[in-house]
Amino acid sequence: MSDNVAEVARSATCEPGSEAVSEVLRLLGRRVWVLNAPGLEGSAAVHQSGDVDCVVDELDASWPLRLDRGWRLCQRLQYNAVGCYWVLENNGQVLAVDTLTDPQGIGPDAFPTTIFTLGHSDPTAAQRAAYLTAKRLRKNLRAPPEWQRIAVLAGDEPAEYVRALAPVLGTRMSRTVGMCALEGRPPDAALWRRARGMQLLRRFRNPARIINACMRGARRFVGRIVRPSGLFVLLAGPDGSGKSTLAPLIPKVCAKLFRRGTCWHSRPAVLPRPGSLLGRQAANTSHPHGQTAHGKVVSNTLLAYHWLDFMLAGWLRLQPYRTRTGLAVVERGWWDLSVDQRRYRLNVSPYLVRALGRLLPQPDLVVLLEAAPQVLAARKSEIDEDEIARQMARWRSAVPKGVPHVVLDASAQPLEIALQVKEVLIELLERRAVGGLGPGWAGLPRRSEPRWWMPRTPRRSAHASLAVYQPVTPRTLAGWHLARWSALGGAFRLLPRVSPPPRFVRELVAPYVPPGGSYSVASANYPERFIALLLDHHGSCSAVAKIAGDETGRACLQREGHSLSTLASLLPEPLRAPRILAQEQGLLLLEAFDWHPRLHPVRIPEDVARALGEFFGRRARWAGDGPVGPGHGDCAPWNLLQTCDGWALLDWEDASPDAPAFFDLFHHVVQSHILLGKPSGRTILRGVQGHGWIGAAIRAYAQAAGLEPPHAQAALLQYLDLSQARLDLTTEEGLVGLRGRRRLLTALGVSW
Repeated sequence: MSDNVAEVARSATCEPGSEAVSEVLRLLGRRVWVLNAPGLEGSAAVHQSGDVDCVVDELDASWPLRLDRGWRLCQRLQYNAVGCYWVLENNGQVLAVDTLTDPQGIGPDAFPTTIFTLGHSDPTAAQRAAYLTAKRLRKNLRAPPEWQRIAVLAGDEPAEYVRALAPVLGTRMSRTVGMCALEGRPPDAALWRRARGMQLLRRFRNPARIINACMRGARRFVGRIVRPSGLFVLLAGPDGSGKSTLAPLIPKVCAKLFRRGTCWHSRPAVLPRPGSLLGRQAANTSHPHGQTAHGKVVSNTLLAYHWLDFMLAGWLRLQPYRTRTGLAVVERGWWDLSVDQRRYRLNVSPYLVRALGRLLPQPDLVVLLEAAPQVLAARKSEIDEDEIARQMARWRSAVPKGVPHVVLDASAQPLEIALQVKEVLIELLERRAVGGLGPGWAGLPRRSEPRWWMPRTPRRSAHASLAVYQPVTPRTLAGWHLARWSALGGAFRLLPRVSPPPRFVRELVAPYVPPGGSYSVASANYPERFIALLLDHHGSCSAVAKIAGDETGRACLQREGHSLSTLASLLPEPLRAPRILAQEQGLLLLEAFDWHPRLHPVRIPEDVARALGEFFGRRARWAGDGPVGPGHGDCAPWNLLQTCDGWALLDWEDASPDAPAFFDLFHHVVQSHILLGKPSGRTILRGVQGHGWIGAAIRAYAQAAGLEPPHAQAALLQYLDLSQARLDLTTEEGLVGLRGRRRLLTALGVSW
């Protein structure tokens, strides 16, 4: 990392904080060189907007996954084959970072970044001047101040300046152009044409470079078409809700997030107004319901005409505008024809309007403006309060399913509403931008509601990411192996991208994501709780993060951290507990194990039972009706991993220093019986009588704990009584546990 990164951070005018900007720039890649930024010598006038131009050695395509809390990636624009423009937001302030990675010089400027990356120091003023010269030639910037700035930068090292320019223009042309630049004047027209021709020739000097540039350019072009970087926002609401006042404010407050912005009333009309074709004057809009509706035939003809206009406008104006990173705000839109047909003098079926609307380009966000009907009626008295209430209710159902929408209070100040819309747009942009980083994530089992987020590529990362889930049934084991083989073969690349994991999950794990790495995320069985498997750039698991977004989950992680710090150290071989790598509010970062699935996970091996008994016996004591001692509390097949050198015991949030004897052993057996269907009630009955693998596990546990062989059925009944008290009967899981325990008691011949 170059020292001038900190200098840029101190002088930048984007104002998220100099140290924060410095930390952002350090994440970009292996090494970063800042070429132009506010306050950097010779560049302040060029970058008044606060952009930072960087050359990056080995750009990390997923670097925003490691952003500190508060930073949000809003845009990632691949504006040419080798350049990428990143727009970030932090507490209302916007930072734009322009990264260039072009070691071969195949970009539009034909400027090889190896001029910087081969050195071990910051770019010299002469090298920056050479970069600006190539850029001015390509952009056809002939203004004298631009070239005077180059003369200032290159004046101290003219020879170094000419040498840095030679890979772009050749030795002879670099001297000729360099002489003009050193004098602070642009080349004349003839020299400019020759220099520009040499720049293009050096850029495409052999077929391999041409093919490389064309393939990169084609991939960028297709990506921009498939995933537009702009947004289409629909403003909806009854008359008096302030749509016309709000519409022009939204592009203004979001100016730094998009390259351009505009607003249209109803639609960006392509076809002329229907009445104008018949030579009729426009109707008086001050009384929208003042005219009678057309008949069925005329209404359906007008509807078809309006639909054609919306279709052409959507594909010829809206979609290209979105592709060019534009923010298009449209009032009313197509769906107003379904909500307020009297305004358009239509008499058509709402179902027909809805069916035709599905064929049109859909908005990225619908903003519904609502307020008390009397408030809106006071603003515009053309329609009464009942009609306003009807339209507000109709808009709620008219919004297409699957389109994000937000309901805002129209009685607030317009600027306040615009800022609220901006915040919603930033969240929408962030989800889209993060989901589009590098390979992105695939959602399993369903794209709409994923339970697992898996990296789509590279193959090793996709293969390793499935370790976030442990199969415990033959069906899930077969599916798990099939998914791993598919991932290793590159099949995950064919899966569609999904929205990224929840933001609080990404913010918590960001400081621990390895450079060039990614992560897979699994939703736990409780709300707002997730497990993330952190992967390095080789596709190896570096750590496991347990994450909670609510107070209950955070308290569970706090208990688990305490148990791992105290009780877990008592575990004997071959059992191990994960080491704590980091712990903070809502996150517990743990050691990752290299494990492999078991063919019969419901069986508890004798060495594991023996280790659990020894764990209990190390601090066992007599209390009440029997001995108590350390217990894991949730020893189950899905929390017991077989590793190459033993066993790993996970999920310590229910651990206790005062668990009754045999609790862990019977918990494993009973949970397997209830949730997995094995072992059967008959097998458990034979086990408590001393037969089979359950009987062997009971004897191993008792021997290691220093206990006399128990009356196993009494110990099992004690476990069932204690564990039933922990069930939450208001949830489906608790009811399943209760029914399973009753079936087991029946199999044991005990009346419940």
